[in-house]
Amino acid sequence: MSASAEHRPLSELFTDAINQFSKLVRNEIALARAEIAAKASAAAVGIAMLGAAACLLIAANVVLLLALAAWLSELGLSGPLSNLAAGVVAILISACLGYFGIKRLTPENLTPQRTLSRFSETSRRSIPSNSGA
Repeated sequence: MSASAEHRPLSELFTDAINQFSKLVRNEIALARAEIAAKASAAAVGIAMLGAAACLLIAANVVLLLALAAWLSELGLSGPLSNLAAGVVAILISACLGYFGIKRLTPENLTPQRTLSRFSETSRRSIPSNSGA
């Protein structure tokens, strides 16, 4: 450190400290915004997957379930039992798609973990502890 930097007035040091702290806060807010935007994008993907799953299941299930019921009838099952078996298959497929869509929307997946950990770390460094007093 140069001699002139060591003898800077207190007001200048205080102003520099406030400016650096202000820049730190702005950077942390920018990071939080970026991370929240990424989490919102992940949530949008999960919602889109749920919507796509619902649309595809409605359209395709009608045809596939009728074909499955007809095939089971040809194998020797009665008509109502064939329809029931086809319905159970549809429920299982729908449950799997719904499960994976909802799994993407859990609070753990949507929490901005990096921002919270950096904020916590920054807070610990910025605020002096009273343990040494």
